[in-house]
Amino acid sequence: MDRLTSFFQGELSKTSRALIVVASLTMLPSIFLPTWTIKLRAPQYPKGLELQIHPNTVGGDVREVNILNHYVGMHEIAADDFQEFRFIPFFILRFLGFALLTALIGQMAIAAIGWLDFVLFGTVMLYTLQHWLYEYGNNLSPDAPLSLEPFTPSFIGTTHVGQFAVASWPAAGAVLMGLAGIIGPAIVIYEWRRGRKNAE
Repeated sequence: MDRLTSFFQGELSKTSRALIVVASLTMLPSIFLPTWTIKLRAPQYPKGLELQIHPNTVGGDVREVNILNHYVGMHEIAADDFQEFRFIPFFILRFLGFALLTALIGQMAIAAIGWLDFVLFGTVMLYTLQHWLYEYGNNLSPDAPLSLEPFTPSFIGTTHVGQFAVASWPAAGAVLMGLAGIIGPAIVIYEWRRGRKNAE
């Protein structure tokens, strides 16, 4: 227990500080890139339709998808309906600032808190995405021209809805944030081994 306490009270090596800077630079483009993509394919849409979820908006074939949504009674997709878009970019910038501050101060405890905060944010965002997929697929209007059984697309993978195959996968922004997040455990492993080696 004393060793664990000492570990988290220790200072980061120059290598770990450099890795934190790398993580920050890796995360930076995610502010501008799509985070998630949802693709719809059906015989009448051989090229498919695609929605691109960015940190602050929804892009892609939004108009065409909304036309389909109208026929099956789904809510219209509008960026203004997602309150999360108002603060996600600021959270990403906060993580960048926190990471750079950690690299400057070099304290393991601060690095650990920042990484846990980052993981919590990612978990909440994935839950939120699944929540919205549930809401759109289950709260269908009974007055819709076409009747469709309620459904819940998975946030990862392919779901079949009528004639459509709905595929949801991480996009470039999420991949970059995931890579940045992996650097956290890598630093812990490196620093733990470094501490053991110095103690020998």
